[in-house]
Amino acid sequence: MRTPVLKFGGLTLQGQQRYGPDEERLLEECRRQNSVNDIYRLLAQRRNIARAQRLHQVAREFILPLRRQGMVPVVVVSAFDWATDKLEQLAAALSANPAPREYARLLMSGELRANSSLAIVLEDLGCRARSMTGREAGLVTTPTPIGALVDTVNKAHLLDLVEMEIVPVVAGFQGYYYDKETGRDETSILGRGGSNLTAVALASALGEEEATMFTDVDGVYDKDPRAYPDAAKLPQVRASELLTWEPFPQVIQKEAVQYAVEQRVNIVIRSGVQADTPGTLIVCRE
Repeated sequence: MRTPVLKFGGLTLQGQQRYGPDEERLLEECRRQNSVNDIYRLLAQRRNIARAQRLHQVAREFILPLRRQGMVPVVVVSAFDWATDKLEQLAAALSANPAPREYARLLMSGELRANSSLAIVLEDLGCRARSMTGREAGLVTTPTPIGALVDTVNKAHLLDLVEMEIVPVVAGFQGYYYDKETGRDETSILGRGGSNLTAVALASALGEEEATMFTDVDGVYDKDPRAYPDAAKLPQVRASELLTWEPFPQVIQKEAVQYAVEQRVNIVIRSGVQADTPGTLIVCRE
């Protein structure tokens, strides 16, 4: 049975309309509120409704079609939208120099909200799913809480779920390591964009030849399409060439591409909004 690895970025999970389709009407509603707290509650409510609708769309358009084809995908998610930025701001407000262990645990919480939310939606749609931390997915890293690299993947639990036709929904950006000083397993985070690295590592461990990243950009362009209207999308690019680019494209983590080359796992960048739009193949199996 094939186990395609799909990774969804934070903006893809949140959707292009953070508060729903009618922001002008929402703005008017905010003006009618009696207090800042009332405005906050209104915005939170609308954001959660929009987020739920978007997650149902992601499930229906990208995950359930694979299940109908008899495949059990392994799904990796980033934190919603600005979640990691907000957690970093909170850490900075708490301390000028937060303890690395606690900082890692704070930042990893963003992905846990996202993967449990998507698992709830999949179950609601009749698709068995299980949210997993990086540790539960078996992702072992180098022994540091921040900026860790992937060491190995203990895939037994993932394979058990796939065998039971349960879709694993893995929190990206995180793993664990054995701390010799404490004699315990500790949480680690992989650095910004680390969910890409998670997806590549799981694809390699599962014997898949590629990992597909669904993002708010529909592929790799020869220059930033948000800054240059004449930017051209590349149907394919060799990883060896891509790794020489300066600046490196923001659509994919550089460390993930380097690791993909080592593990011989191709990367596909696709639109997380338009399911039928062709993307870009990053050729890492050279």
